[in-house]
Order: sequence, then structure tokens, then C-alpha cells
Amino acid sequence: MKIAVFIVALIFFAQYITGQDVFTAFLIGDAGNTLSPNKTLLSLKRQLDTTPNSIVFFLGDNIYPHGLDGSVEAEQKLQSQLGILKNYRGEWIFVPGNHDWKAGLWKGYECVIRQQNYIAQIAKDSFADKKYRFNHFYPNDGLPGPVNIDVGGASFIITDTDWWLQRQCFHKVGKTASYKIMEAQYLHHLDSLLTLAEQSKKIPLFLSHHPLVTYGFHSKSREPLRFLNNYTPFQLLGLLGGNRAMLSDIKQPRYRRMVNKLLAVLQKHTPYVCVAGHEHNLQHIVQENAAYIISGAGSKLKPVPEKSKSITALRFSKSASGFAVLRFIKNMPPKLILFDKVGVEMYSAENVWR
Repeated sequence: MKIAVFIVALIFFAQYITGQDVFTAFLIGDAGNTLSPNKTLLSLKRQLDTTPNSIVFFLGDNIYPHGLDGSVEAEQKLQSQLGILKNYRGEWIFVPGNHDWKAGLWKGYECVIRQQNYIAQIAKDSFADKKYRFNHFYPNDGLPGPVNIDVGGASFIITDTDWWLQRQCFHKVGKTASYKIMEAQYLHHLDSLLTLAEQSKKIPLFLSHHPLVTYGFHSKSREPLRFLNNYTPFQLLGLLGGNRAMLSDIKQPRYRRMVNKLLAVLQKHTPYVCVAGHEHNLQHIVQENAAYIISGAGSKLKPVPEKSKSITALRFSKSASGFAVLRFIKNMPPKLILFDKVGVEMYSAENVWR
């Protein structure tokens, strides 16, 4: 009799944790370097098709190397990601990255707007039979955001970090006021959204293409070239485009200033989770009561420097194709799982902040 009761209890528990009280966020970045769905995208598709109570974020660099520039190849690369969503019943959202902004070249703004409109048209033409709560490309119109999406007991706050990194004097970006006014408005809005998440007892997740903390390739110093490009007369070459290769490195002055301002707001509202792509690897970082997840291994790979692997805050890192999953269960911390390109679990943390 006791065994029967125990089995029934197990069945009810299994139904509970696989039911509507479990919400899943799929996170994949830098998936735009393949003309057809690769193994990683197909593995992601298998999980999406069987997990309707979920959302998937494509974390930027959706099209390499120059965004939706009007070429057939660029369109095919975006379609390789859109194609895996045909049978998916959850929500799906694309976030722009620096390559969607044409990697710092002229007319990056036009490429981002073109991608936004293209995705909206595909959703209208090919996904019209499904009902969605949200649009599919955030933030809109080349603006920084923040855009807030409340779903599954979490507050997803989406930002276009490239708005800061584009050189405002030389490149067009979304604009409603002066740069300083827009930045102040953004930071105030971010603070308000984080406060609201706290008051509502929702888990705040900050999503962007560029990471705020990383120990990957883009954390390299690249000295003395960086110093020459930024603090000597050679910066003229940088302004003309000579430092495009370093524009999205976290130690670049413009990037550092952005990170400092964003973290100053976020760190008032711990614990939180930051999710990003950009680095072509998988990382889980925990420091100062916050978690940083990097999932940028959708179609390109770059190793994490060996010297970084001894850092205590870096709980896991691997240069392997794959994607990240966050599982939200009511009244429990989010669980992090990292999958490889064929869907094999590489790493998990029952508590993303531990």
C-alpha cells in the first residue's frame, strides 16, 4: 500500500514539474553564419517542438557578416533560423547584434530596420495561424530599449547594446532626442523596470547581444594597438574605421563606459541574470549575487583563453556549438542547462546564482 501511494505521489509530482508551473527560456546567439539549419539549430528545434510553454531568444548576430544587406545569402542565413520555428507553439524573439548593424560599416541602421521589417512580414505571412503575445524583434527602430516582457514568472528586459557602440557622429541610429537625454531616459526606465520586477517578485533577466561580463575572446586587452587607437594621434585611423575589429571588445573605452553605467543600475537590484551572445562559446559566470550567461555558439566558435579558466567566478566555459536553457519553476531559483549541438547536456546548475 505504501509503495502504491509513493508511486502515485511521484506521478503527481512529475505532472506538476512538467506542467504549466514550468516555463522554459531557450537562449541562442550568433546563429547567423549558416545557409541552412545546422546541427545546433536542429537540436534546438527538437526541444522547441516539444516545449510549448516557453520562449526562445535569438541573441543577435542573426546574419553574418553584414546583416540583412539585400543579398540572397543574407536572407538565407536568417531563414535558417526562422525555419526551425514552423511547428513551435511558444514565443520567439530576435535581438539585434553588431553584425546585424553591419559590424560598424556604413548603413548599419538600414540593415537593422530591414531585418526588423523582414521578420515582421514573415511572421504575418507564415505564422498567421498562431497567436502571439509579443512582437518578434526587439528593441524596434534602432532604439536602445529597454523593452520589458513579463512571462513565465520572469521579467525579460531587452536592450540593443549596439546603440551605444555605434559611433553616433558617423552612423545613423534610432533617435528620439539627444544622445545624453536618451541615455538618461534609458537608465531611468531600466531602474523602474527592475524595481517593478522586485515588487512583483519576478526574476529580472537582462538580455542583450553584448555581454556585460565575459572571460572570452572579447575580454582580451589587445595592447598596445588599443592604446594607439584610442589615446594617441593614431585614433584618427580608429575614427575612420581602423578599430572596427575592437569596437565590440569589452575593454574598448566606449564599451567600458556602457557596461559601467548599466551595471551601476543593475547592481542596485540583485539578484539578477544577464544573458548575452557575442562570444562564440558558452559561459556561466557568478559574481556579486548575479549570474551572467553567455550563449553565442549558434554557428561560430572561439575559445575561452586558458588563463580565464582559473577564475573562480567562471563556473563553466566551453568552446562548443550549443545553446542555453533556463527553466523556471514557481518559488524556486532558475535552473541553467547548457546543451551541445546534438542536444546532449554538457552542464547544469540547479540554482543559476550558485
